[in-house]
Amino acid sequence: MQYVSTYKATLIVVRSALLTMFYFNAVAQPDSFPALHGNYLGQTRPGDSAIVFAKGIVSTDVYEHSAAIFSRDGNILLWGTVDRNKPGALMEMRRIGNTWTKPATPSFAQNTYDDMYPFFSVDGSKLYFGSRRPLPSGSPAGDIRIWVIERTAAGWGTPTVLDTTLFHGFEYAHSVSKNGDLYFSAREPVDNKFKWSIYCAKYSNGKYLQPEKLDTCINNGWYVDGPCISPDENFLVFESDRPGGIGSIDLYICFRQKNNSWGLPINMGPKVNTGFAERFAGLSPDGKYFFFGSNRASALPDIYWIKADFIDDLKRK
Repeated sequence: MQYVSTYKATLIVVRSALLTMFYFNAVAQPDSFPALHGNYLGQTRPGDSAIVFAKGIVSTDVYEHSAAIFSRDGNILLWGTVDRNKPGALMEMRRIGNTWTKPATPSFAQNTYDDMYPFFSVDGSKLYFGSRRPLPSGSPAGDIRIWVIERTAAGWGTPTVLDTTLFHGFEYAHSVSKNGDLYFSAREPVDNKFKWSIYCAKYSNGKYLQPEKLDTCINNGWYVDGPCISPDENFLVFESDRPGGIGSIDLYICFRQKNNSWGLPINMGPKVNTGFAERFAGLSPDGKYFFFGSNRASALPDIYWIKADFIDDLKRK
């Protein structure tokens, strides 16, 4: 009987210790991920100077390979990352109630292929992204293609590749206007080398028309990439290493002219550009904030944001 009593006492002590450990881990050591509430993850809004967006949450010690892209209702955030020798990956956060989830790969992601460069349609119903995943038909995938996926009440639908008769597998870095017109970068052979150019495929009667290369003032023979079209197509932002810039790669803006052509590219200036590389332009759904990538503070780019008012100042120049 003494043995049984001792055994029971030992069980009580062990059980008490386990409960104490569980309580300590669950309560006294809460998850280190911060509670994020409100619009734009509850981050302090920028003014006329660019600041890092969501440091340690979105902007981390990996390579952020896109702007921060919000859905129209502000409840979904996506961005792209490249981490050492791993494939490019998309990251997603969702606002449930008024609280944001931790960053995670979206449900449609494929970890063995590059997924990158997310961009929402203006109405938020579709997400466009670049990927090297195999085509459903089994035909050659080429290099990288633009895919689109519907946003559903339950989450995401099934990704589909854009028209393979018009888009041949060397297109990405895309942006979509309110009318559905698609602006993108495409790789093409020039003098036995590959160069990037910026194209537009107009959207008409439920389908894309043949893509056309933009004006030579934009595609001037130097590196160009990453077009970001405003919803009304009144201005276009892109990255380039053309002469006369501030740094290795700068962001430039063109404004639509009365004759429907593009005006000469304007360097976006020191509010955005530095002696380092600035890339990956993006706009908030309400047009109030301009997002972009920059490696000004470290070897790997972070995502920055700034009030978009300065764009109106550039137009008046």
